[in-house]
Amino acid sequence: MRLIFFLLIATLGLYSCNNDLTTIGQDLINNGNHIEVQTTLLKETGTIKIDSFITSSGRYGSAITEMFMGRYEDQYSGVTTASPCFQIVPVSQPSINFRYLLDSVTFHFKVGKNIWGDTTETATPQTLSLYRLARLPEFRTDQNDYFYNRDSIPWGDKLATVSFIPKRMIMNQVYFKLEKDTLTEGMFAMMQNDDPIFRPNSNSEISYYKFINYFKGLAIQSGKDNNCLLSLEMIPDSLYMRFHYHNADQKYTYDLKLLSQRNEYQYFNVKNIPSTTYGFEALTEQTKEVKFTEHDMAIVQGLSGYMVKMVLPEPDVQSTYKTVVKAEIEIKPRVWASPEIAYPSTISVYYTNKINEIKGVAYNSTNNPITGKYVKTENNEE
Repeated sequence: MRLIFFLLIATLGLYSCNNDLTTIGQDLINNGNHIEVQTTLLKETGTIKIDSFITSSGRYGSAITEMFMGRYEDQYSGVTTASPCFQIVPVSQPSINFRYLLDSVTFHFKVGKNIWGDTTETATPQTLSLYRLARLPEFRTDQNDYFYNRDSIPWGDKLATVSFIPKRMIMNQVYFKLEKDTLTEGMFAMMQNDDPIFRPNSNSEISYYKFINYFKGLAIQSGKDNNCLLSLEMIPDSLYMRFHYHNADQKYTYDLKLLSQRNEYQYFNVKNIPSTTYGFEALTEQTKEVKFTEHDMAIVQGLSGYMVKMVLPEPDVQSTYKTVVKAEIEIKPRVWASPEIAYPSTISVYYTNKINEIKGVAYNSTNNPITGKYVKTENNEE
């Protein structure tokens, strides 16, 4: 999701009360109480870029429901690429007779709701490659067992490649077709031989931990000419490897599906190379900032790491008996008739320090997180 701002305004509602003790008993009805509105342009504003952010659930967090894959490029945010990695496991202990013959192996995925890029009839074909992981991702204690966007993926052998036009009807039918080779035929033979890796273990937190030790997982890599970022549904029925086999005229399938018991090894790597058009190439470190005044523009694009930093003005409440009752920040985004990146329904607000470290979520007086909402005015303005 992305917002590009060209105007930022702070509005304060000040309650002014004539509660001077010398006026008690005088003019009880019309006592001069009123709401004063102060409007100020936010001058100390700029774009910063977060070096790293969490893209996994950790050992004990809630399951990730969405990851991203692909590549997207535009004049504002530059080039953003994303690669997910995850594990698949047996859904049951296979029972496949030696008479059965392997026909093919496919890997299926379901694209989620969020898509960046051109999805029209003239859209560029997108190419994705499926890889086997060389090893299980390694936890780092200094990261509290989380994986971040900057963490590399242990790429292994390429298993398959697929190309397609990024239209929803087409993407719903896209899948990878793996070669019948030493790996796939060997796994099928292990199923037929009732190999221990296909037997569940009730004494382990992961029923098929022996299988994961053998087959470390999968990752998806974008083609270099892609121009779409696609979300990936992270549920077992949306990510699975299917073995197709037969006996005489009878056809069968057996599936290895996304691991759902423990998902701490699942994460996605995200890289961004800033555009040089609006000076964002200067954001080489998180401490750097590109001022709003340089191009009359600031950008929020969470997946690419872009955030808008605002220094809020001090309210003018030095006059007697004034109290701030409401404060709002109005940000007007640039609007396109057919945006390639959807506008977010809400945006989050965080505290930061002078070196742009994110210190936590900002809360209001009722202890609820402060959020921004995307609305239209009566004149249909954004």
